[in-house]
Amino acid sequence: MASRIYEYNPINDSPVIVATAGEALKTAAAVLLTKDGVKLPEAGKKATGIAVLENETVAKGDDITVQIRNQGMWTAGAAFDSGDFLAVDEEGLCQKATTGQYILAMALTPATAKGDIVNVAIIHAGYEA
Repeated sequence: MASRIYEYNPINDSPVIVATAGEALKTAAAVLLTKDGVKLPEAGKKATGIAVLENETVAKGDDITVQIRNQGMWTAGAAFDSGDFLAVDEEGLCQKATTGQYILAMALTPATAKGDIVNVAIIHAGYEA
């Protein structure tokens, strides 16, 4: 194998990525990076991150900023408490994780109703036992 010279460090420590929307999406909702672009994940399944609050909606083909780690904001799909582990519901909103659901984040602020924008820590903690 030939020697290679790297002229830059390929490590990116940014908490966000930019990708193309594979379908119309809402911001502050969970999304999944696929070969066809960023899409809404299935309820309770793995998600890549959360679409950053910029515009209310994103059209298919638009560039979208996705937060993949650290603290961010996510729209609640139901009420829950601070400290609860959170999973994705059928709309990409956050709900308290139940057995078998993928934990994307932990709530840093409580939600009193669907539609609340809450602070979360994106932790990708695996599946709720």
